[in-house]
Amino acid sequence: MLGITLVGANGMGDKLQFSNFPENYFRNTGERVVDIDRCWVFDHNPYVVRDVEPASVVNLWSTPWPWATKLSFHEYNSKPVFSSIAERTGTIFGHVVYLRHPRLYRFEEVPAVERRIVLHTTGSGLHPVLSHGEDSIRRLSNEIIAHIREAYADHEIIQIGARTDADAGVIDCRGIDDIWEVVRIIAQARVFIGVDSGPYWIASCFPKIFRKKIMMQYPPDYLRSAFVPMHVLNSHTHWHDASCIYFNRTTDDAGITYSYLKL
Repeated sequence: MLGITLVGANGMGDKLQFSNFPENYFRNTGERVVDIDRCWVFDHNPYVVRDVEPASVVNLWSTPWPWATKLSFHEYNSKPVFSSIAERTGTIFGHVVYLRHPRLYRFEEVPAVERRIVLHTTGSGLHPVLSHGEDSIRRLSNEIIAHIREAYADHEIIQIGARTDADAGVIDCRGIDDIWEVVRIIAQARVFIGVDSGPYWIASCFPKIFRKKIMMQYPPDYLRSAFVPMHVLNSHTHWHDASCIYFNRTTDDAGITYSYLKL
């Protein structure tokens, strides 16, 4: 059996992006994988086993991705943009991709709460990554928070995240230690609105949720010229999935993103 590890994948989204790998691996090979790390994202995954000695181990985080090797002109032009992270990973391993979204295999059947919005205001990064085009931290501004509250005044808005996150002045569920309780709250939402951070990746496990991601970290010029989700050769934007609706921090549309006024 193949063992998998996520050493180096320190963020929540870093781990969740690989949560579909075991199912796709099983449907291609007929074999389950061994979770070496006992990572929480695999706690309920039926295609994962633990406490079994694997024949070999692969680190999904550090396995060379398509842009890490020089692509020929033909290879790049035949597939410059992937349809999903799952397709990118499947390409690395030569797999057909049957499951395109992250999956936690829990709370998938819980009914959605009508008119529930889950809001996440603040990412974990304390500094922008200047080398990736960022110039701001991932935190919703007071103007954007006020706009969301006004636009969805007739909805139940639940804020999740860390206790230190910017307070949105809505139903406060910040600081919950049980990650599976956070998953349950998100799974029952009709809409998820948030910055580019871990809770978005939880929401992406449930395709029934309408997901709106606000790219607070990027200036409009970068979004117009360089932001292409799932782009093969961009070592940062390659993991922004095409299934999300993207918004920006300004009053104008920029590239594929919409103004925050259209949330």
